[in-house]
Amino acid sequence: MCKGCGTKIVQAILFVVNFLVWVTGIVLIGVGAYALVEAGKWEVLFGDENTLRAVAGFMLGVGVIICIVGFCGCCGAVKKSGCLLKIYFSLVLLIIVLEVVAGILAFVYQQDVERILKENIIKLIEEEYTGEEKNVPTETIDLLQETFDCCGSAGFADWENSNYTVGAGVAVPMSCCKKPEDGCNDGSPGNPDKKGDVFAEGCLMKFEEYVTENYLAVGGVCIGLLVFEILACVFACCLIRAADDED
Repeated sequence: MCKGCGTKIVQAILFVVNFLVWVTGIVLIGVGAYALVEAGKWEVLFGDENTLRAVAGFMLGVGVIICIVGFCGCCGAVKKSGCLLKIYFSLVLLIIVLEVVAGILAFVYQQDVERILKENIIKLIEEEYTGEEKNVPTETIDLLQETFDCCGSAGFADWENSNYTVGAGVAVPMSCCKKPEDGCNDGSPGNPDKKGDVFAEGCLMKFEEYVTENYLAVGGVCIGLLVFEILACVFACCLIRAADDED
């Protein structure tokens, strides 16, 4: 098979494919590093402080492994070593299986993540938001509302049962105001007097859109990587057969 299409051509193709795999691994490392930095801002929203960091760290680790495997594939293609190519084929096949399993798990647990996110935002608003500086829940909710121009989980009415708004005698925190200024958050808890001065949309949907957009970017990279990996496996099999025939 390999002799028919030319061993040298297959070697060259495998080298190019693995170079693309290596480049994709570099991209994944960059995405993982960015996600690791961003995770620090939002991890409290998921209740478990290690969840987002673990996902970002996993992504970063996979990127490093893929870079190493891609480099080894390039070396195996150049040297046409049957042993090295068999090890390479096994590692790529394992990575493909792990990627498919990870994709299935992400799809299956998507609804659970949304539920946990909703529950924790409500909990932060009602129980842990204090309006004080250097308070992690307060800083996170303020950052969420200011970044995404939103208020509460589903809307400003979510602040009705907040310990903060009830105690402070305001409708919503200042971070819900379109233009933070005195009087913009006046009213009873969850019911601002000047509703036009307060963000009407809830933060849950906007944050989910933000997460989805980032995961779509990661998904696109992974799909491209999967295509390269399958091609690499096909051409690696060609070279393995050629190497075995020569032996």
